[in-house]
Amino acid sequence: MRTFLKLTCWMLICVLLCGSAHFALADQMLDMEREFAKTESLSGMVDIPGMVQPVRYYAQNDTLWQHLVYERKESKKRRPFRDSGCGPTAFAMALNALVDDDQLVLLGEFAKRPYSLCTCSLNDAQCDRHSARYQITSVRDYVRFLPLVLGDFAAGNNTFGVYSRSETVAGTSTGYIGKVCEIFGLEYQFTYDYQDAVAALKDEQASVFALAGNGGCFTTVGHYVYLAHADDQFLYVLDPLARENYKTNHASKLNIITPGLVSLRHEDVTFAQFSNFIILTK
Repeated sequence: MRTFLKLTCWMLICVLLCGSAHFALADQMLDMEREFAKTESLSGMVDIPGMVQPVRYYAQNDTLWQHLVYERKESKKRRPFRDSGCGPTAFAMALNALVDDDQLVLLGEFAKRPYSLCTCSLNDAQCDRHSARYQITSVRDYVRFLPLVLGDFAAGNNTFGVYSRSETVAGTSTGYIGKVCEIFGLEYQFTYDYQDAVAALKDEQASVFALAGNGGCFTTVGHYVYLAHADDQFLYVLDPLARENYKTNHASKLNIITPGLVSLRHEDVTFAQFSNFIILTK
C-alpha cells in the first residue's frame, strides 16, 4: 500500500512538473513574440519612385535580428547577421517579389528541422540553449522572417545537403539559390550584362539582385543588393544594409532616398562595380 502511494505521489509530481514546464515554455514563446513585436523594425513596405505598388524591404541590420548569430552547425565562429547577411536578405526581396506569401511556407517542407529563432541565433544549431526559441510556422512568420529562413537554409538546414555558409568565406555563396528556386518552380540565371538586368526589371515575371564588387559605391568588400526598378534615367536599388550615408569610393554617385533605398544614374552604374546579376523568373 505504501509503495502504491509513493508511486502515485511521484506520478502526480511528474505531471505537475511537466505541465508547469509546458506552460513555462509557452509563456517564454509569448514573451519572445512580444519582444519582437515591441522592437522597432527597419524592414517593411517601401514606395519606389515610378512604381504603383510598394515593395517589401528587408534590412540585414534590422534591430529585430541584426545581432543574431549566422553560422552553420559546425562553425566555431559567432558572426552576426548584420555583418554578412546581405545575400539571404537581397534574395529574400527578390523572392518575395515573385512568390505569393502563402507559398513561402513550402520552405518548411524542405528543412531538416523546423525553422526557428531566438534572441541569440537565427538557427537551432547555434543557439546557446538559454533562450526560448520561436518556431516559424505561419505565413506571417515566413513573410516577416524570410531573410533568416533563407539564411538558415543556406547554413545547411535543408534536405538537399547544400551548405552555402562557411567559416572561410565572409558572406554566403550562391549554391543554395538554385535549390530554393526549385522549390517554387522558378528559373534563374547569372549574367554579367547590365542591359539584360534592366530588361528583366521591366518584366513583371522577373526580379533581379546583384553582387556589388569591392571598391564600388556600395561596398569596400562585396555586397548583394536588390534591384527594385529602373526608369529612363535611374536604377533604384534596395540595399540590405540600411544606411543614412555611405563611406565608400564614389559614394557621391548614390542618391539616398531613404535609408535602404538609393538611386543611381544609368551612366554611373559602372561605379557600383556590379560583378554579376542574378535574374529570377517565373
